[in-house]
Amino acid sequence: MITRIMMIGPGRLNDACCALSFDEFLSPVIDQTVIVSPLSSDNIQTTFSQFPHIDQSKLIFKKDSEFDLPGWDDNWYKQQGLKFSLLDSLDSDIVIQDCDVFYIKPWQYMQNGHPVFRTEDVWNDHHAVYEQAVKQLIGAGRVSNESYVTEFMPYLKQDWIELKQKLGGDWKTAIESVAPFDNTKWLSEYELLGIYKSVFDPDNYHYIKDQMPIFQHIEQLETLDWSNANVVKFKARPLKGMREQDAHRIIDYFKRITA
Repeated sequence: MITRIMMIGPGRLNDACCALSFDEFLSPVIDQTVIVSPLSSDNIQTTFSQFPHIDQSKLIFKKDSEFDLPGWDDNWYKQQGLKFSLLDSLDSDIVIQDCDVFYIKPWQYMQNGHPVFRTEDVWNDHHAVYEQAVKQLIGAGRVSNESYVTEFMPYLKQDWIELKQKLGGDWKTAIESVAPFDNTKWLSEYELLGIYKSVFDPDNYHYIKDQMPIFQHIEQLETLDWSNANVVKFKARPLKGMREQDAHRIIDYFKRITA
């Protein structure tokens, strides 16, 4: 079984409608999706019902207040703690998908039982901050100039179990011991998961760089060249936190050009 984890924060519901409308391109098939949000499940389902490509039969809803994360109050750290909590509690392999990315060409995120990670070149100062925290947690850093912060990551349950052992068996205590949860935003779940796998099990994963134009505003939608793109990512507002009509416009456009 493969379970997708998706966080939906306030203002990101329409983004999620886009992200969940293109599952036909994902392989293997997602068996279930756990959605964690402060929003009510009724609110989410009512909005989802306006988007016919979302299969609501595979959705499980959890409120973020259900999770035991005292001290993880800052939203940056909390949403990562929620993901780690689900990695820990779910008895299945996982896909972490943020609500600002989706595929528009077939994407096989597992190959021969091994995860395929999306990556991008290390390009900003935050990547160094993330890596330093990872070094403190697992005693190792990057093996190449690759960042795993690309908002879509498959992960094997067994890999999480082994990573947790590397963290001393208690992932919360290990992470909390690195530094205060302050505005440096030093924690990246994607970097921790990806760097661990690349260092300690390098023969059993793959990585691929995506092809996509820079998409920052809805008015760019029809003018950009998507012919070589395999993925769409919302880089900034107003695409992050988009309006419902923009979500419909984006979905309709990509359904049309990928038909």
